[in-house]
Amino acid sequence: MSNQYVQALSVNGTARQRPWLRYGDVAGGATLAYTMGGAPSAWGTNPSDVPPSFTDGATPPPAAPELGPNLAAGKPVTGSAACASSEGPEKAVDGRLGGASKWCSLATDKFLQVDLGSAQTVRSFVVKHAGLGGETTGWNTGAFTIATSTDGVAWTNRVSVSGSRSSRTYHPITAVSARYVRLNVTTPTNNGNNAARIDEFEVYGAGGANLALNRPATADSQCASTEGPEKAVNGSVSGGAADKWCSTGTNRFLRVDLGSSRTITAISVSHAGAGGEDRAWNTRDFDLQVSADGSTWTTAAAVRGNTADVSEHRVTASGRFVRVSVLVPTQNGDPAARLYEVEVFGT
Repeated sequence: MSNQYVQALSVNGTARQRPWLRYGDVAGGATLAYTMGGAPSAWGTNPSDVPPSFTDGATPPPAAPELGPNLAAGKPVTGSAACASSEGPEKAVDGRLGGASKWCSLATDKFLQVDLGSAQTVRSFVVKHAGLGGETTGWNTGAFTIATSTDGVAWTNRVSVSGSRSSRTYHPITAVSARYVRLNVTTPTNNGNNAARIDEFEVYGAGGANLALNRPATADSQCASTEGPEKAVNGSVSGGAADKWCSTGTNRFLRVDLGSSRTITAISVSHAGAGGEDRAWNTRDFDLQVSADGSTWTTAAAVRGNTADVSEHRVTASGRFVRVSVLVPTQNGDPAARLYEVEVFGT
């Protein structure tokens, strides 16, 4: 072989100096034209053209977050008119990737709406666009919003994205209670094509295993026999007004035994509004405390002036016991503390 040395490379007619390609360079199909020669050349030898490496002087990316179960998987979904009968909105929640398993819409107002079945604590979204399904990355969604609702009528925008070119996008938010999630596509692609293409639309809540779920819980008191502390660790906020812990005691507290010492990174508290009650009953002031032995307590977070239905608190702590000490139970002077769910995350 007389011409075994690469002298030059062009991709779709454009000269390329680096001797490596990205997936996006060829994902939608490409023409690679090599110029060969009989002697070594300087092509691809510049130090700046070295392929990227996560192990050669670079900092590895952080580990992907543990998101827990996809709340949207297999749930009822509606959307704007599909491009074809085989590309309906249900394809965006079927857990599969590929050009034959996507939602596609050419409607003027392009949207997907998922019914999670009941009020859920929502903390993040993942959108998998055309490129992740093997189609051209030029069809990746350029701009979109994500909104949530408790009733499917009144919506609150949670995410606004513009100028996106990625095949997969991740969108963490402050924890909220929602039954319905809506993806509105405003710019469907990056190359002028008018069709929105979403391979998967995923909704996440837990952020890993809830360490407090169904663990032994005690409290200073309870308003009624049906409103004991076990209701705050049963994994539900949608069981009606009795699906909560309630207390009118002098020193209102809820304590959870995690079973063994754990590293705790976040605590989420679902208040009265998350369960459909008056938001004026949302807990205003409270301390989140951690203990190794259930006797000596360290305050991991002092929360003051809360008005949210669901409040999430990043902490750095370790212990076997977690306690919510309620200082001011409501916004309007009502004396009862009402907690629908206390969730603890960590390892």
